[in-house]
Amino acid sequence: MDIFILITVSFGASWLTFFCGFGLGTMLTPVFYMLFKDLELAIAATTVVHFLNNVFKFMLMKKSVNWKIAIPFGLAAIPAAFVGAYLLTHFDDFTMTSIQLFGKSLDIKAMNLTFGIVLSTFALIELIPTWGISFSKQKLWIGGVISGFFGGLSGHQGALRTAFLVKYKLEKNVFIATGIVVALTIDIVRSSVYFSDLSKVDNINWRFVLISLIAALLGAISGRYFLQKIKLDTLNIIVSIGMLVFGITLALGVLN
Repeated sequence: MDIFILITVSFGASWLTFFCGFGLGTMLTPVFYMLFKDLELAIAATTVVHFLNNVFKFMLMKKSVNWKIAIPFGLAAIPAAFVGAYLLTHFDDFTMTSIQLFGKSLDIKAMNLTFGIVLSTFALIELIPTWGISFSKQKLWIGGVISGFFGGLSGHQGALRTAFLVKYKLEKNVFIATGIVVALTIDIVRSSVYFSDLSKVDNINWRFVLISLIAALLGAISGRYFLQKIKLDTLNIIVSIGMLVFGITLALGVLN
């Protein structure tokens, strides 16, 4: 049953991530935690799958990358991701309060609440026309710094990166491909920090990682196929709703 859950989540999250640009790390970390019973190992294993899956997606989509956006965005994200990843090793995210929802106790943590509110606001700006704002290409570094920092600190870089990129109204293949390049850049930085302690490598069950990776790659291939069948307006709505749901559930402690 554990293997079935791992395969299902890895495939489904990778498929969904191909459109939204976020979600794989958030959905996969709890599964690895269930298997390894150790949060640091779960984060490390998730990072490996996330990174290699992004490498594969880049190979699928590299011809569609808008480098004029990807380069300044990615360059700004590099130092911010390093700072965030470094702080992760020294940061204790505290629980502000707990709530009861459907008979389950949920812990509302300071960082997740802040991140969830920011992300939900971005989603509403995109979904409500009168709230519309735009970012000039000279402001790309802002998105890079914010998504890079949160990516290093909590692994939630995809949602904020998407929140900025979606405002540029890129053609759907360009939107996906450009986001993949930025994600890959942040993955490289945070992986170098996470794995500075090589003892993690010896303690990871690599059989589970390999199974997850194969399922995630198949999910990416399937997502690439279905991408051609989705209209740009539909994709923007899917992304925005996904951001809103992700932000609310994260803020409320449903996701951690």
